[in-house]
Amino acid sequence: MRLFRSKTDEPGQKPVQELAQDLMRGWKWFAFVPPEAQQWLARHATLREMPRGRTVYVSGDPATHVYAVISGVFRIYLTSPRGDEITLEEVVPGGWFPHTVPVERPTYVLNCVCQADAVVAAFPQPVLQEFAQRWPGYYRGLYHEFADRATAILGRIELLSLHNLNVRLAVYLLRMARLRGVKQRGGVIWIPADDSQAEVGSRVAGTRQRVNSILNTWSKKGIIESGKEGTRILDLARLTAEAKKSGFELEEYLAGWHGGWQGKK
Repeated sequence: MRLFRSKTDEPGQKPVQELAQDLMRGWKWFAFVPPEAQQWLARHATLREMPRGRTVYVSGDPATHVYAVISGVFRIYLTSPRGDEITLEEVVPGGWFPHTVPVERPTYVLNCVCQADAVVAAFPQPVLQEFAQRWPGYYRGLYHEFADRATAILGRIELLSLHNLNVRLAVYLLRMARLRGVKQRGGVIWIPADDSQAEVGSRVAGTRQRVNSILNTWSKKGIIESGKEGTRILDLARLTAEAKKSGFELEEYLAGWHGGWQGKK
């Protein structure tokens, strides 16, 4: 059974090589390799469609490909000993994943699932290994991209350890608004419900009941409108104020996640 369906170039669509080079521009993995290196790698790209809900890989599987996201969203997560799924990041259009070192037999460290119907450029792992051997500057790019995660990682540690659940939940909603929010009339932002309240609770270190209570309170205040299909942010300024109540550096934290190593939206 084929897990993915490869796409060929379609009328009106950029050739796959051109798409691949567009995805490399501005991504730090490729900041220290020459243009001819990017052209060489682009020639090895194939387009693939992935449906919502498809498991892309599981921790411990042999790492077969690296992906660049053209459309869709992917969730990277780990599974706790109790079986809880803890989301570590989402990769949006413009982002590359996973972060692997091109060794002889790499494996996937985490788990990945497709959150929305997606199209990616896929690069076989042996091609990445040859690429790194030909142009060692690729390793420098990997290091710089990995270092860029520090702001987001340290900010998340601070958020979970020093700020209350109201702040953590407000920050989560604002991050999801940037990641997959849809702007509507009157400044309203719609966030589809890709996560259950239990999943949201695990991501903000709170119980489902407490998360639900806070959402209901904000709904009564007219800050949000929450339902089974998703959440509407009705008053962005007031939700932002909730996120900053205890002095959390919101803009710096969000900048560490978005428009940087995680992807462009």
